[in-house]
Amino acid sequence: MTASWLEMVAEKAGMSPAEAEIALRRRGITADRPMRPARTLTITAIAFKGEKGGKAQGAIDFCWEGLRPGIWAITSEKNFAGKSSIIEIILWCLRGTPKDLQGDVRKWLSWVALDFLVDAQPYRIEFTVDAGVPTGTLMLIRPSGAPTIVDHFSSDEGFAAGMSQFMMNTLDLDPIPAMQGKDGDKMAVEHGWTALSGGLYFGGDHKLLLGDVQMGGLPARMLQMYVGLPWALTVMQARTVKKEVEQEQDQGNKAAARAAEEAAKARTRLEADLAAAQKTLAGLSSTQATAKELERLAGEVARLSPIAIDQAKRHATAQAELKALRELADTDERALRNLRENIVAEQFFNGLEPVCCPRCEAKVSGERIKRESVDLNCSLCAEHIPVETMEGVSETIEAGERRAQASRAAVERAVAHESALRRLAEDASKAVDAARAALEKAATGITFQQRREAELAVARLEGALKERKIDGVAPTPSPDLALVRAATKEAETAYDQSRGDILQRLSEEILTLGQRLGVRMLEGVKLGSNATLALTKGGESTSFSKVTAGERLRLRLATAVALLRVAQERGLGRHPGLLIIDSPGAEEVSDIDLAALLGELQTIAKETPGLQILVASANPPAIVSQLGEDRCRIAEKDAYLW
Repeated sequence: MTASWLEMVAEKAGMSPAEAEIALRRRGITADRPMRPARTLTITAIAFKGEKGGKAQGAIDFCWEGLRPGIWAITSEKNFAGKSSIIEIILWCLRGTPKDLQGDVRKWLSWVALDFLVDAQPYRIEFTVDAGVPTGTLMLIRPSGAPTIVDHFSSDEGFAAGMSQFMMNTLDLDPIPAMQGKDGDKMAVEHGWTALSGGLYFGGDHKLLLGDVQMGGLPARMLQMYVGLPWALTVMQARTVKKEVEQEQDQGNKAAARAAEEAAKARTRLEADLAAAQKTLAGLSSTQATAKELERLAGEVARLSPIAIDQAKRHATAQAELKALRELADTDERALRNLRENIVAEQFFNGLEPVCCPRCEAKVSGERIKRESVDLNCSLCAEHIPVETMEGVSETIEAGERRAQASRAAVERAVAHESALRRLAEDASKAVDAARAALEKAATGITFQQRREAELAVARLEGALKERKIDGVAPTPSPDLALVRAATKEAETAYDQSRGDILQRLSEEILTLGQRLGVRMLEGVKLGSNATLALTKGGESTSFSKVTAGERLRLRLATAVALLRVAQERGLGRHPGLLIIDSPGAEEVSDIDLAALLGELQTIAKETPGLQILVASANPPAIVSQLGEDRCRIAEKDAYLW
């Protein structure tokens, strides 16, 4: 951003330049930037194929090559020979979206290609058409002739988005911001290539000086964009954001005012309702004892409920402990039983005197049996017999019996404890149930219900009235409001100081070109920054909107060429130098007028570097005699152009 402009904006907004820069960038406001000379857009070839349908039968195969700067014409002796369709197909390629291409023609097409230059760089758009839907590519053509794909598309939306992005970036154009919609409910929008490309097309009724969309002051903003007025874009951005922020603030203020008004009405209504409710409550004063009794019963329920819950928890704990102790006692009993059975079995088997080997039935000798008692080695396997396993048997049994006895005693104590707690829990539960029953009985009494409802009504109304008595908070002004206002004011100041005599120079050029293009008795032109033309014609003051359609066409062309010439003269501007004129003969009263217009356009094109003009019009003799056959595509007599 320009430091001096940014510093002045930041100072007026009470912010640091760094904070202001971030906030402005977030809001889409940028400072003016140095402009380079405009890039030129030149069509070099258009081709398309397809198959006609309905009563119009036959193949479509059109190709027009070798186009360059200068004036070129598409002409036929009869109307409806396909002139405007060629123009519309060119516009479809350049815009990515059709302008007024007829639906039947679009469905007839199967393939379209457009070659064009941006400055000296060649590009090509090529796509197939299936049921009117385009699928293709935008390509950059290398010096070797090899293509490099810039973008793919396979839908109307994708084609339009791709061409918009490409043209805006390649032609160094900026989107034009504006507020659109009904007063008080407008939205910030941006006009891109689809709108800006209207500055290249000259058809229809020529009611606007630039383009064909009046919404949002677009012609004025296109003028400022194409002529390259310094600080014009910043002013557009700042004014749009300022309107947006002020609208937000206004909407907030209106919402707060509506809320305050509604709150006042609500307070009046609530005060009347509260007075009536208080009167009803006062008439039920004899039932005060019932209310006190209900409070007592409710307090009793509140007192007994935690007691019952606590007793229930204690009883549940005792039950769990009893279950655990019973499981432990059962375990100890099983252990004692198993111990006794093991000792009995071991003593039985140790007391046996083997006679023979259980495997081979060999007899056990008496010597082995004697040695077993002396050496304590088994008479069969000779393994040592542990005497210690038989010692301490009685002590082990006694210990097991003590554990089992202790477990049984613990279970008996737990049973007694659980029974006592169960009775306490049951008593507490019964007490709570009785208190709740008494409370429910009292609460369902008709007298109490009436008073309670009256009390609740008074309480609700008092609460609602208290809320309404709080004054509404006014909306906080947007923190960006002061900044945006400062940015708008400083940008407007910079715009006024830097535009100099550009509008005056444009007015002079439009006057000269308008006279050359045949606007009779044109004596003076004053171009306004809002894209208006004040005229002096035949000694009388008039305006662009009040002259004839033919004169409006000439003045539109004069303005477009003036934008291009003055921009080239001063190294500014953005107009790409392509003019597409559809049916200028419709605005002419004679063939001589049409020939004169084309002749002067031809001379102007030769004088203006990079200017290319495409014209579609009837009357081949007048056009060909002026431009020459090499610059025309002609459909003679009843023939069609494609």
